[in-house]
Amino acid sequence: MFFRLYRSIALMAILTLAGAMLPFGGFGAEAAQHEAATTDQAKDFDQVMKEIGALSLLIEDLEQRVGVESGLDQEVAELRLMQARFAVLERGLEFVRSVVGVDAQQEGIEPWRERAVKILAAQDSMARTIAADIRSRIEVPESKDSAATQAAGYSRAFQLLDKLNYTYEIFIEGLELSRQLGVDVAQREEQLKQHLAERADNGSALLQITMANLDAMRASAKAVPDDTEIKAKVQVATDTVSRLAEALRVVIAMMEGLEMDTTGYQELLLLATGQVTADVFEVGVFTDLLIGWGQTLWDVVIESGPGLFFNVLLFALIAFVFYKLANLAQMLVERALDGAEIELSLLLRRMVRLVVRNTILFLGVLIALAQVGISLGPLLAGLGVVGFIVGFALQDTLSNFAAGMLILIYRPFDVDDFVEVGGVSGKVSHMSLVNTTILTLDNQTIVVPNGKIWGDVIKNVTAQKARRIDMVFGISYSDDIPKTEKILQEILESHDSVLDDPEPIVRVHELGDSSVNFAVRPWVKTDDYFETYWAITRAVKMRFDEEGISIPFPQTDVHLYKE
Repeated sequence: MFFRLYRSIALMAILTLAGAMLPFGGFGAEAAQHEAATTDQAKDFDQVMKEIGALSLLIEDLEQRVGVESGLDQEVAELRLMQARFAVLERGLEFVRSVVGVDAQQEGIEPWRERAVKILAAQDSMARTIAADIRSRIEVPESKDSAATQAAGYSRAFQLLDKLNYTYEIFIEGLELSRQLGVDVAQREEQLKQHLAERADNGSALLQITMANLDAMRASAKAVPDDTEIKAKVQVATDTVSRLAEALRVVIAMMEGLEMDTTGYQELLLLATGQVTADVFEVGVFTDLLIGWGQTLWDVVIESGPGLFFNVLLFALIAFVFYKLANLAQMLVERALDGAEIELSLLLRRMVRLVVRNTILFLGVLIALAQVGISLGPLLAGLGVVGFIVGFALQDTLSNFAAGMLILIYRPFDVDDFVEVGGVSGKVSHMSLVNTTILTLDNQTIVVPNGKIWGDVIKNVTAQKARRIDMVFGISYSDDIPKTEKILQEILESHDSVLDDPEPIVRVHELGDSSVNFAVRPWVKTDDYFETYWAITRAVKMRFDEEGISIPFPQTDVHLYKE
């Protein structure tokens, strides 16, 4: 009843102001005094006053409905009433902002500034009324309620908290505008600080209670892991802690804007959320946190220091033993691979060594964790879930991994082979299960995904020990063909890198447009390919010049006909 009477007084004040400011019916003596309403600026001011007056009448009508309606109709009327009140506050601030934005020395602006001061005073009363009304509606669910009921109750409470924060923001902006209009707001600011401090204290206490309840529910969930209701309540409590921390953070921001001390609240925020902000590094906050952490650490050392030291020592000892076993197993695997009759690729050898070593290390870590009292069941289940998520997110990488396994098994190439894969040619400098590193002839490093390699044509230039060089040399139609064949044969026979088996071939290949072309095809070791190619090309040119055999240029006969 008190809140309704308080709202009526505030509305009457706004209605009186709005009616006094309208440019028709009841404009009063002030209207005659200021004919500046004919200007565009004054018209804008008058329009805002009209809207405030209309909203005020709507608020009065809705208040009457709230008093007589019930059930859903009453809820609708209450929602519309709150929206209309916020609209009045917003339009009032808009009007005051416009007035403050005009030079105070401008002719005819002083009456509008006086009206802005009166509107801010009425806004102050209405903001207090709205805040009191919202606070009276906030209800915190009880711990005995079901998880669904708690979630719904907290959702409604946080919606009201958001509206309450918005009300305080409007109030704070009204204080700032009042200062710009030369109004003394010290008393109103002090009252606001008291309200914010009370909100911060209540929010902190509720946050601490919820965090304690969350710890208790987590312990219950651990004791009864199959109880779905407890799990649901744990989730609700976790979300509630997050929302309460966010609400407290908003209040702290408003308090800092008013230069209030927020050290204790910052510490609680850090404990609740674990998020480090710039405010934490203030001297008071940071010092208190360090003292608290130091005391907690000291208590832990006193209470469980010997047992903790023994567990750490046992863990380190088991890990060290398995580290030595992993190295020993790797050495034995290397020897076995070296003595195996089956020739294995370098990549496969490396992978086998790493798999054996890392498997032993992983088992050692698991055994060490189990010995110090850590349950492996949840850990392995968590790793399975993480593996599924990572596998789904890294589909392309897994595709490359599968292609790397196929390359490993079928061995189309190995390290140090010269290949043409995925549109790239060069020497294989490194291989992994995900990609292959190619070093090109001009010393560029190119990394090619294995999926692209396996899905395309693979050309291994150096896979065979011997390679044929395909060369073509042309002579003039007037030159001696048998003589040329003999010269080319002698050049091949005299070169040390040319193999006798398979036998090199020298044949008349084709009769070209300007030359008779010989196909010269010697066989060489793969490593000697380019050196032999260049040496034979040079020797043919020099020998042809000595023997008077010409290498003709392309020729074209042109016939001209006269009509």
